[in-house]
Amino acid sequence: MERDKTVFDELYNVDMFRHCEQCGRCSSACPITGINDFNIRRLLRHVELDLVNDIADSPMPWFCATCGRCEDACPNDIRILDITRRLRSLAPEARFPRDEAPCIHACPAHIDVPGYLRLIAAGRPEDACALIMDKVPFPGILGRVCPHPCETACKRGEVNQSISICTAKRYAADAADGIPESVFGVAPDTGKKVAVIGSGPSGLSAAFYLRRLGHAVTVFEARSKTGGMMRYGIPEYRLPAEVLDQEIDRVLDMGVELKTGIKLGRDLEIDKLKEAGFNAVFVAVGAQLSKRLPLDGTDLDGVLWGVDFLSQVRDGDAPPLKKNVLVIGGGNVAIDVALSALRLGTENVMMACLERREEMPANPEEIDVALEEGVNMLYSWGPDKIVGENGSVSGVELVRCTQVFDDQGNFCPYFDDHKQTVSTEQVILAVGQSSETEFCKDFCFLDDQTTLPVDKGLIAIDADTQETALSGVFAGGDVANGPATVVAAIAAGRRAAESIDRYLGGTGIVGTATEKEASHTGYTGERTPGFAELVRVGSRKIPLEDRHTGFLELDKGWTPEQALEEVNRCLHCDLERCLAKEKRQ
Repeated sequence: MERDKTVFDELYNVDMFRHCEQCGRCSSACPITGINDFNIRRLLRHVELDLVNDIADSPMPWFCATCGRCEDACPNDIRILDITRRLRSLAPEARFPRDEAPCIHACPAHIDVPGYLRLIAAGRPEDACALIMDKVPFPGILGRVCPHPCETACKRGEVNQSISICTAKRYAADAADGIPESVFGVAPDTGKKVAVIGSGPSGLSAAFYLRRLGHAVTVFEARSKTGGMMRYGIPEYRLPAEVLDQEIDRVLDMGVELKTGIKLGRDLEIDKLKEAGFNAVFVAVGAQLSKRLPLDGTDLDGVLWGVDFLSQVRDGDAPPLKKNVLVIGGGNVAIDVALSALRLGTENVMMACLERREEMPANPEEIDVALEEGVNMLYSWGPDKIVGENGSVSGVELVRCTQVFDDQGNFCPYFDDHKQTVSTEQVILAVGQSSETEFCKDFCFLDDQTTLPVDKGLIAIDADTQETALSGVFAGGDVANGPATVVAAIAAGRRAAESIDRYLGGTGIVGTATEKEASHTGYTGERTPGFAELVRVGSRKIPLEDRHTGFLELDKGWTPEQALEEVNRCLHCDLERCLAKEKRQ
């Protein structure tokens, strides 16, 4: 009761409640009223009734987004956020949220999102890039292709719209006038050598962090150019070659050796790496094969496969396309295939997928772009067989999908008896990716084992360390975790670098211990009037009429003014926790 009385007196003495009219405008204005049974008026009422203990010990104060809309609505200017923050400071330690803000926790690479948003707001994009690159080496690439799970978790989304975190990352990379040299600093030579097999996002990320630690790194790449699926699986209208080359060259310029045209199992045997003095190997060959469907008619002229098609397009060797193309699939690869076909001159592109619109695995923004550009969608239909005439595709027989996932959320499609045949001259199947793992059958490095364990087409690893069953051999990215995202592959590469460094006798600390410019010093949580109403700033796109003339980059990013406007919408969830800690003292 003493705590109740002390806090009540503290708040009452500064006119917190003397002028409250009990009008309820605060709870009516609050965007999260009812979510998790939250009600700001109920929270205030507990304090008014000297029930501080009850409300402070509950999770309710932490549900508040601290957006300030309640204060904007209050006719008597009661500082409601100050009350909420004071209650948070009284909460038991167990009630305090995790150290990471929701956006950081949702990011596979755990990038310090609020920190780099604040650096952008301070006009310091170079330092923002340095902070980003403590976790990922490719801010410009990720700022263009990341599916941004951080935005789904963003607390600002409860107020109105989440922060455009991905575009902010791209802005930092585009606006930076060079990257601080400290980011590319290399520790003294350790005398250890690491072979990285594959120059995709996972392999190059491992190379970047291992090189910073002072290890000699050689990257072996089967193709003529680096980048893996970043180059050969993502169309140039989403990820321009110059952006890709610039960020990869930064890694190579640190002294990472590159050998192209060398394929594991064909030109390179692992036991030869041991003879060449390598102390560890990281296998990151990706998932660069199109997943095949056992359908009748796939041998007809006019059938193409999604990943193969995108690779040919990026190589400048796109196959000739017909007037009418049907794309099978509902993921990002299918969207990329459809929009690439339009840019190559196809007049009519249709997509058929098992999922309903809201279930499609493709990013919602990408689906919107496809619809805007004229792609016709057939939702809840899957291929039964491809039909043809005179050896060429003439159509696809589709069967209606009634359910894609079972009750446990596992992929388990159900179909009914409804069928339709869609006429088309060409079919591109974009239904997934797989990895080539034949080389695992004859694989030896530091011991006498001759088989690298493979489970369901993936190299078996320890998920925390990326270690395989063979001493000195690590694996990561799509070949070990299955087809995923660029940011997930990067995170796996960084984890592998940590584990490899420990294996080689190091600490496993790959970060630069970049000082957090996002210090909570001076943060008061003050919200300017109208802060809660600030709307998301969308990125600029090239006009619709210019998109199908080639592979010009679709998204143009932000102006400096737009960037400042958007990053200043951040709620600073991480600093709110720090503020509560300060008030606790």
